[in-house]
Amino acid sequence: MLIEETRPEGQAAVTAYAPGRIEIDGQVYTQAVVLAGGHIGSPAKAEPAGLSAEDFFQTASEHGGLPEVVLVGTGEKQVFLHPKTAARLAAEGVGLECMSTASACRTFMILQSEGRKVWAWLWP
Repeated sequence: MLIEETRPEGQAAVTAYAPGRIEIDGQVYTQAVVLAGGHIGSPAKAEPAGLSAEDFFQTASEHGGLPEVVLVGTGEKQVFLHPKTAARLAAEGVGLECMSTASACRTFMILQSEGRKVWAWLWP
């Protein structure tokens, strides 16, 4: 059986992760990053706990609509966002998952390889 990696064109790939650094398409980032619609940016908040539904809606207005799933990588330890944030996104048909950044990187790549529209907010 031949197994080949497939990646949608125009999408960023997380190529490595270690505590304190995230590598995306060979570029190392030591600060938080947002991967949305093939774009790499910086989050408006310094900590993942500060994220609100408005942050995701603002990104959607900049990048052509909401994704199916938003992943939030909260560093080495899992931190949950306020339940109202998840509820507001769910009302729009968007899943919100908070997990360690290592898990978020892996999940992002798997969902992206399946052709799913997924965004990630990642704190190293």
